[in-house]
Amino acid sequence: MKIEDMLMTESHTVQDVIERLESVRCKVVYVVNNKKLLASVTDGDIRRFLLKAGDMSQNISKVANYEPVSFKEYEKANWRRLFKRTEMYSAPIVNFNDEIVGIVYRNGTVIRGYEKLEVPVVMMAGGKGTRLYPYTKILPKALVPIGEIPIAEHIINRFYQRGCKEFFMIVNHKKGMIQSYFDNIDREYVIEYKEEQLPLGTGGGLSLLKDVVEQDFILTNCDIIIDADYAAIYNQHKEKGNFITIVLSEYKHIIPYGVVDIDEDNNYNGMIEKSNYTCLVNTGLYIVNSRVINELSENMVIGFPDIIEKYRNAGEKIGCYVVNELAYMDMGQLEVLEKTRERLRL
Repeated sequence: MKIEDMLMTESHTVQDVIERLESVRCKVVYVVNNKKLLASVTDGDIRRFLLKAGDMSQNISKVANYEPVSFKEYEKANWRRLFKRTEMYSAPIVNFNDEIVGIVYRNGTVIRGYEKLEVPVVMMAGGKGTRLYPYTKILPKALVPIGEIPIAEHIINRFYQRGCKEFFMIVNHKKGMIQSYFDNIDREYVIEYKEEQLPLGTGGGLSLLKDVVEQDFILTNCDIIIDADYAAIYNQHKEKGNFITIVLSEYKHIIPYGVVDIDEDNNYNGMIEKSNYTCLVNTGLYIVNSRVINELSENMVIGFPDIIEKYRNAGEKIGCYVVNELAYMDMGQLEVLEKTRERLRL
């Protein structure tokens, strides 16, 4: 059985659910929106609905449970306890972007649901990592450990698990340490290093890949993890015809003071205590057209945001893909580094 067999959308009817349960011989289906878990529907939910003389042509939402049980990948002890004390047939495994990445059954079987993505990955690993001082007094930013392995290896492993096998690292600061580390570990993927002679910014180093990368590629910083469906990001990029796709994250900030509204004459109009402010921030992960590489001047110092603006002003389509706040882990900051270790249980 494939994960897709157990996924349905809110556009389906109760009759559709009944037919799906019978055809795949399972006891539960999951309601999703772009693989994001919304609800579950069990055979028991259907029976109770029919006993109440429910109309099978009604929408799936009439029978769905919108508070489904789910687990993260590392919560194996929790799902084992759940199956011991309940009669549940299965439970979804979700990432931090609430997307279903697997399903675990009560007999211990786990099926995975990653779409393979064979796309080159370019990692910018030449920075000094001043935000991670004192770690980076000794180590390059890419080699700062998260648990037992460095930041950059965590990032590469995630892409490799999704099907990526070709990696390029733009290196500069303490480049010898980075190359030595990756050249001395067991790995099944290929890394090609491109060395900057001078720091070229977050975009200029791409010029070192001319005639090397000739298809749309993934560009990532060496200190961020995005726990989301990379294939979904790439597929949206292609379907929408984007020249560059920027991966954004929701960012919620609570203002710890009373926010006061006044008019033009400084008259008081009201106050909101501890208001929430939500915005979208750039994560440092992109899908990029290879023309960017070939059209860069050699040894040109430029940031990737400036490259984005250049092509936007030239009329190219710049798209965005939004992940939720928990799915974005910026390990380039000390305080976030510790939170990331806790979140990933490393």
